[in-house]
Amino acid sequence: MSTHRPQFSPISGMLQMYAADASRRRPVAHRALHDSIAWNDACGDEPAQSVLQNTLHSACAVIGAQQGFVLLLSNDSTLEVACAQNLHPTLLLDLVLGKASRALHHALTDHTPGLAGVDGALLKPCADGERPSPSIIAMPIEIDPLHRGALCLFSGEPPRTLSTLDLEILGALSEQASLAMRAANQHSALNRLAASLRAFTPQPA
Repeated sequence: MSTHRPQFSPISGMLQMYAADASRRRPVAHRALHDSIAWNDACGDEPAQSVLQNTLHSACAVIGAQQGFVLLLSNDSTLEVACAQNLHPTLLLDLVLGKASRALHHALTDHTPGLAGVDGALLKPCADGERPSPSIIAMPIEIDPLHRGALCLFSGEPPRTLSTLDLEILGALSEQASLAMRAANQHSALNRLAASLRAFTPQPA
């Protein structure tokens, strides 16, 4: 795969290195951070990757966001970045572990949108008739019993006030991302099954 187009990135090792370094308050070399990411296509499925990229782009357009990413979490605690828009890996990690962490945690564990202010603190539920103005938006993505994720967006300044329709559209786009990942997982499982069958099938002399 070409190295100039980052796609699906397992970052669990990078997260551990980053967290350990942050605790010592010493900067990690920029190149070391970048090289610690193994960029791969999402499940090796090009159509699914294209859908995810287009979905992220559309979600950013809904609220006028310039930056965003799709984060996936497996039951083995592996975090993966499926795709990102206008975010360098180092900045992306700063956001995942910093300002976006509370909104992401809310989306991944409560399965409801996580809305946070510019400081990363979760916004309190709005009273009837009021509309939130979050700087960070994390929409849950339900994939299967072993995988879940979040579509995370960063609003411009000042943050745009979200309408009910905005949240409905973002929810529909999150479901679109979910369908793409389910299809990619099924395609990958079928490929593994076919490979296993070929391995056990006697070959003609």
